[in-house]
Amino acid sequence: MAKKYLCNRGLSFGVFLLVSSFILLGVAYGLPLLLNETNSIKEYIIRSLIVMPVLGVFLWCWLDTYYLIDNETLLAKCGPVVWRVDIQKISIIRLNQKTLGGIWKLTLSWNSMEIRYSDRSIYITPQTQDSFLAELIRINNKIEIKQY
Repeated sequence: MAKKYLCNRGLSFGVFLLVSSFILLGVAYGLPLLLNETNSIKEYIIRSLIVMPVLGVFLWCWLDTYYLIDNETLLAKCGPVVWRVDIQKISIIRLNQKTLGGIWKLTLSWNSMEIRYSDRSIYITPQTQDSFLAELIRINNKIEIKQY
């Protein structure tokens, strides 16, 4: 039976997404108004076709980020991105990692855990970290947990 773990959503990370969204909207729509630029409907549509999907992805990530342990697979979902990890290939989990930098950070919090498997790693932040780790170790008792 699959077990779903919600993502820890850090308030400051949410504020970061919100501020980023307002900056994007300001640059795309407010700046031309401040500069008294006349915008054709074509320019407005092109701008909207760029800005609105980006804002949609921000919202999608905020509302639809979770982690699922199903048999021997860890599924990490952050909006449109879905990552599958074979739990038997997980070697190390490093706790208390910072989210800044790197590529695969399927998280909505600055403090995360790094899951190393094969030659790769992802960063995630389950709300109930202890039960999440216990379930992974139940499936693969060779996982090494490191505190940082």
